[in-house]
Amino acid sequence: MQAVRLNEIYEAHKDKLAFYLTYIQEAHPANGWQTPQNLYEEIIHNAPTSDDERAEVAGVCQTSLDLKIPMLLDSIDNDVVDKYRSAPIRLFVVNPEGIITFNGAIGPRGYDLDAWEEAIKKEIA
Repeated sequence: MQAVRLNEIYEAHKDKLAFYLTYIQEAHPANGWQTPQNLYEEIIHNAPTSDDERAEVAGVCQTSLDLKIPMLLDSIDNDVVDKYRSAPIRLFVVNPEGIITFNGAIGPRGYDLDAWEEAIKKEIA
């Protein structure tokens, strides 16, 4: 995830619309599909089994990446993941009427921050 760029977009537009990150299921838990990169960076967390555990891991994520965007938390039942097919990373723009006006491709390969920012600019124009 490109946290610096996320923060830049947030800072540039936060006064014009609401921003939220939703922390969803852990993509690479230690007790699941752990990646060499996570091991190298010492990102080692088991898949949370409760909302409290998920909140703890989300807090570590937000702090370690220095994310400025307010963070929401998906339920331990993964309601957001199931409803929006948002795993492992997905970018959306939702207008004030609750309509999704930008539905980014599933990341990380489809993760396009420039396209997301363009959609934000269109929404606030």
